[in-house]
Amino acid sequence: AWSLWCEENGTGFIDPAIKGATSTSEMLRCMHVGLLCIQEDAATRPTMSTVVLMLGNSSIVLPLPTQPALMQWSVVESNEPLSSVIEAVAFENT
Repeated sequence: AWSLWCEENGTGFIDPAIKGATSTSEMLRCMHVGLLCIQEDAATRPTMSTVVLMLGNSSIVLPLPTQPALMQWSVVESNEPLSSVIEAVAFENT
């Protein structure tokens, strides 16, 4: 989503199955707000009440999102329960 946003191709992220369900501008606004919510710096992320305002009022001008925090996922083969594997991988990355 971030790469497409930076390339000014946010519409490339929209599932073709729902493209006609609502306006493209509404979908892009949702994507924009979503990117604001996952910014690297937590202090710049909007509060939930601000998110509700942003989604409910299209006249509010949204700030440009900054680079999101990235999570790195690895595929690990294991006989352990999935929750144990996720916990172990998360621990290794801290």
